[in-house]
Amino acid sequence: MIVRATNLETGKEFESVVDKLDKDFLRSMINFDFGEHEIQRVINNLNVSADVKALLFKMTKVTMKVGDIVLKIGMKIMEFVCMIYKEYPNVTFGLIFGSIAGLLIGTIPLIGAVLGAVVTPILMAFGLLMGIKEDLSNKELERKIAAANAKFNQLKTVSI
Repeated sequence: MIVRATNLETGKEFESVVDKLDKDFLRSMINFDFGEHEIQRVINNLNVSADVKALLFKMTKVTMKVGDIVLKIGMKIMEFVCMIYKEYPNVTFGLIFGSIAGLLIGTIPLIGAVLGAVVTPILMAFGLLMGIKEDLSNKELERKIAAANAKFNQLKTVSI
């Protein structure tokens, strides 16, 4: 089966041949629990800059074509993020806070170029962990993240 994706920035198309993708995986990528308008509403209501919102909207446009089926991968990822955001607001806030703090460090002249790539993931992980600590009294969030990760495992065989 041929898998095609296009880089939204450059317009360059990538293509790969995949031996097999599970029909349940394809079905799960086509069916959405959140509608596109609901995802857009969640993004619009975030307390972040317009630039961040624009990037999130851009991510929802990422697609892959598997054979004749168009998969809205970006929309599916944002659906999962919106679900986590609604159920676990501290985790989401911690991750966004860490991302923004890392981005700000990355914009500092000279130092940012060196430290940005290292500090951003560390701050994101720290924010995520602090949010989890606040939100997680049981293992439900961990199970949901593991389930989402398992759902996207099928795409590990795609080499672009």
